[in-house]
Amino acid sequence: MKRIPKFMLGLFIVLICLQPVFCGGQKESTASVSSGPVQVDDMLWAVDPLAKRTKLTVSYLANSTAEFVTYLADEKGWLDACNLDVEMVYFAGGPAQMEASNSWDCGTTGIGGMISGILNYGIKTLGVVSLDRGLFQAFFARSDSDIVAAGTGHTDVEGLYGTAETWKGKDILTSVGTANQYTLYQTLKALGLNLSDVNVINMDIASTATAFLAGEGDVGGVQGFQIDDENLQSDDYVIVSSDQMLACGLAVNYVATEKAWAEKREAIETWLELALMAGEWANAHPEEAAQMMVDMFAIDGYETTEDYNYEMITDNPYIDLEENYGFFSETDETYGANTVASQLYSAMEGYVEMGNYSESQLESVMAADSFVPDPVISIYESRQ
Repeated sequence: MKRIPKFMLGLFIVLICLQPVFCGGQKESTASVSSGPVQVDDMLWAVDPLAKRTKLTVSYLANSTAEFVTYLADEKGWLDACNLDVEMVYFAGGPAQMEASNSWDCGTTGIGGMISGILNYGIKTLGVVSLDRGLFQAFFARSDSDIVAAGTGHTDVEGLYGTAETWKGKDILTSVGTANQYTLYQTLKALGLNLSDVNVINMDIASTATAFLAGEGDVGGVQGFQIDDENLQSDDYVIVSSDQMLACGLAVNYVATEKAWAEKREAIETWLELALMAGEWANAHPEEAAQMMVDMFAIDGYETTEDYNYEMITDNPYIDLEENYGFFSETDETYGANTVASQLYSAMEGYVEMGNYSESQLESVMAADSFVPDPVISIYESRQ
């Protein structure tokens, strides 16, 4: 497998590989694709290889642990053994990822990409990679802010700083239409406010930490290992709200484009099975996975530590095959849909209230034939 293109804000930029670490086709295959199911190098179960070599372009969001499942499957030789060649492309945000959906086959995306993809591009939803259960979305204020001075304990949310009065009118940096803005929405809701009570400054999530540290905004929304930035972790800044405080974590999902699903379904299903397996392996081996993530993120130009990656894996474990089976096979009474779909509908209701989408768009998402339970159910039942 290899990474070559890089997408930032919807603009296609060709990124020259620094080293060919993602090159499934360059590795020697450890199993014959004609000898039945294969099980090589730490594979948790045997998987049927494809009958012929197939290339998939897999997309993901920068600064996201979701890419690790594909990275691991390559590093362990699973992709090669199953006759898959995978090329990786990454994006700064979900909406930009979907705008370029004609350039990739399958991948992982968050709430912003899910809604945009279903509404405008016929994206198919195949499973859940992870749920943001830990500290993945956070808002910082400067230590001399009146939000910090007000302290905590003014709401039912433990650890949430400030009052409605101290938050009202603040300039807040966030990426509109993403999980970060959703966390802001839940923050303001807990304070008895809404988005119209603050000045939302829309900014690419990859840039917010830099801008906030440079003095822009009163509150800065960041995500992932940006939270661990040594400058933000100084005494000059305080985390005043987070997804962990609010317990509002959203799903990151496995998806496929409509065209690729029609033309490469078998290959995508094989990739999905290996990715689900990789998530289970990472949950069971967090120390080794954390070390591998250091190398993976370095390829994207991000510096992380084993300790940080270990915390991300243990606080936000990958959703395993059994959990995915439950998500797709169980019906949520609120919407009369499976749990994966219901989680999205519930989150989108928040986005409608925020003014990002309309009621008619919510109805369109609910009417779309986006959620495909068959692959996960088939993989799960074949393991029993």
